[in-house]
Amino acid sequence: MGIDYDIFEKNDDVGGTWYDNIYPGVGCDVQSHLYSFSDFLNPNWSESFSEGPEILEYVKKIAEPIRRKITFNTAVVKAVWKESLSKWVVTLSSGKVLQADAVITGTGLLHKPSFPKFPGADLFEGITFHTNQWRKDVSLAGKKVAIIGTGASAVQAVPRIADMGVENLTVFQRTACWAGPRFNFKFSNSAKFLFQYIPFLQTLYRWQLFWRYEVRFFILFMLPSKDIPIVGWLHNKLQNFIHNTMRLYIKKVVKDPEVAKKLTPNFPMGCKRVTPSDSYLQSFNKENVHLVTDKIKGFTERGIETVDEKERDFDVIIYATGFDLIGSVNAFELSGVDGKCLADDHSDEPRAYYGITHHLCPNFFMLGGPGIVLGHNSVIFVFECQVNYIKCALEELLLTKASSVCLKEESMDSYQEWSRNKKKNKVFEDDKFCTGWYRNSRGVNWTFWPTNLISFWWHTLSFDSENYMFA
Repeated sequence: MGIDYDIFEKNDDVGGTWYDNIYPGVGCDVQSHLYSFSDFLNPNWSESFSEGPEILEYVKKIAEPIRRKITFNTAVVKAVWKESLSKWVVTLSSGKVLQADAVITGTGLLHKPSFPKFPGADLFEGITFHTNQWRKDVSLAGKKVAIIGTGASAVQAVPRIADMGVENLTVFQRTACWAGPRFNFKFSNSAKFLFQYIPFLQTLYRWQLFWRYEVRFFILFMLPSKDIPIVGWLHNKLQNFIHNTMRLYIKKVVKDPEVAKKLTPNFPMGCKRVTPSDSYLQSFNKENVHLVTDKIKGFTERGIETVDEKERDFDVIIYATGFDLIGSVNAFELSGVDGKCLADDHSDEPRAYYGITHHLCPNFFMLGGPGIVLGHNSVIFVFECQVNYIKCALEELLLTKASSVCLKEESMDSYQEWSRNKKKNKVFEDDKFCTGWYRNSRGVNWTFWPTNLISFWWHTLSFDSENYMFA
């Protein structure tokens, strides 16, 4: 397009979440041949579900051609829209101030760790850290270790920590998770050869993965229809079969019946994130791995006390407690039209048009903005659709010779209403089945894309200029 650009990265290298997260077992729960860019297919993935270091190397490789345009160790701390200039005035962490015709953010929703405020947390005399801030300098061998949380990070980390020579590992669980088998496997050299020299086979493999995940959305995330009785009946039977199969799997894998019962969720799949693993449940069969489901009352000097007045001693306490989504969305101070602060508009329910634009922010585009979290497929597909949409928007801006383009407020309102309606009859709509990080304290799910990915592709295939104002 012939547009000059600069990229600012707060870390000292590319990689984002795969750079930040280095805890043992970190990986992706979407298969690698799908969790990759369509223009940069990798025929040499070592296994179906690759771990963090391999994904990071992939990201570094594809970023190499643009590395010279990236300024590392530099974060954006403030951006202000100047109507008189039709430009953004951007302040960097280095103190430098620059002007930009347009701003595109890729800060993501999961980068600011969340720390629950347990009473007495500052009293603990041992070591504490978050999985997102893993301490490579801390050896866990011979230590009494606690891990708080049973989300995706814990499901990946627990099996590895259990094998690191710890004296014991205690998992504090508030809510059980659906941790069914991933069926991970290594790719043979023959498969890699075929993918490299017959690219069509890799593309075909990638697309069958995509459609398998899409079908899973309809089966698991949609509630059985009441409008078409026969279809609804069959759908309900299929959902019950899948859930019962998973319950039997947990009973079979976990040897202690009481532990198996505690590890079995009492809510449908998709209400919280499904966290597949081939080793998480099996970890609880080890003598040095323990499960605690009593609520944490607070920290003590020596460890953690639960509401049953039982105190357990630990050397290391690890938070696997997820991320501060609101803090992550508001990664830097942003003032748009009439000086209005975007964080104030977001409040506890951030919003964006297809996770890309906002009516207070002309010439401002987001990658991975509010409302595009997925529980069933690859977010890379979403990013590629958003990039295409932004590219079309910039082309339209250049073609019309306008100075700015801004989403209409009524278009934002219509989109939000459409999104709310689409979330109806989905297991993740509200707190009906369970609470979780998808939703705010009022039970509003502002994080999720409400339907299938084919729909997202269709809606972002071209730039809908009728929903925007040009000036």
